[in-house]
Amino acid sequence: MTDIGDAPLWIFDVDNTLVRDIEHPTAFEDALALVETLRVRGRNVAVLTNVGRLSARQVRRVLHDAGFVFYESSIFTAGAAAAAYIHNRMPGARCFLISEGGARDDFVARGLQVTNNPPVDFVAVGADRGMTFQELNFAAKMVSRGAKLICISGSRAYPGVYLGHEDTYIGELSIVRAIEDATGATATIVGKPLPGIFIETARSLGVEPAEAVMVGDNRDSDIAGARAAGMTTVLVQRDPHNIVEFDSRGMDTTPDIVVNDLRELIDRL
Repeated sequence: MTDIGDAPLWIFDVDNTLVRDIEHPTAFEDALALVETLRVRGRNVAVLTNVGRLSARQVRRVLHDAGFVFYESSIFTAGAAAAAYIHNRMPGARCFLISEGGARDDFVARGLQVTNNPPVDFVAVGADRGMTFQELNFAAKMVSRGAKLICISGSRAYPGVYLGHEDTYIGELSIVRAIEDATGATATIVGKPLPGIFIETARSLGVEPAEAVMVGDNRDSDIAGARAAGMTTVLVQRDPHNIVEFDSRGMDTTPDIVVNDLRELIDRL
C-alpha cells in the first residue's frame, strides 16, 4: 500500500462520496475539505464515476455548482471509457446509443458516428429513463445482425429524479440483460469494477496505478476495481441506503483504509 501522504494522485467517486448523488448534488463538507487540502498541497485530484448518462463536461458542471474545483480533463465517466474502448478497436465506428444524452458527447468527441440507422458496428447501452420499446427492439435487431453489445457501467438499478419524480430506476445492466436474452449475445461491460478503467484513468494523468489513491463509498465497485488495479483504497462510510448494487466479480472488496469522515485523512497527508 502506498503511503497516502506521498500519493501524487487522488481519484474520487462522485455519488455518495463527493455529493449525495448526481441528481441531488449537495456536497459533503468533509469531501470539500479534503479535495481543497489536496489541491493546496499540490496533489492531482480526479474523478472516476460510473455515471454514463452524463458527459465529463456535465459532471464537471454539477461538481462546480456544488463547490468543487475539478478540470474537465481530470473527470472520467463510464461513457467516455466506453467511447475510448470502441475507438481503440474500430476508429470511426457506427454506434447506436441508448443513453439519456451525455454519453453522446463523449462518443462524438472520440470521433465515433452516432447513428439511428443500419449498418451498426456497436450497440452501447447506458441508463435511459426515456427509452422506447422501438429503441430497445432496434438495438436487439442490430446485435442479432452482428453489432457488438457494450454496457456503459453496470448498475442494475439506481435512485434518481426524472421529470420531477423521485424513484428507483432500472439501470443499464437491466436493459442490456433484455438484449442479451433476446439475441443470445454477451455484452462487454465498461466501467467499475473492472480494473481497466482505473488503470487507464491513472495513466491518462501520468501516474501508475500503484501511486494512486481511490476514494469511494462502494466496496463492490470502487474498492474491488481499484484494489485489482493496484491502487491504495479508501472506503468512506456513507448512507448505506444510497449505495448502488454492483457485482464485484469475485474480486477482493477489502479497503486499505476505512473512515467515517474524509477529514480523518487530512492529518495523514
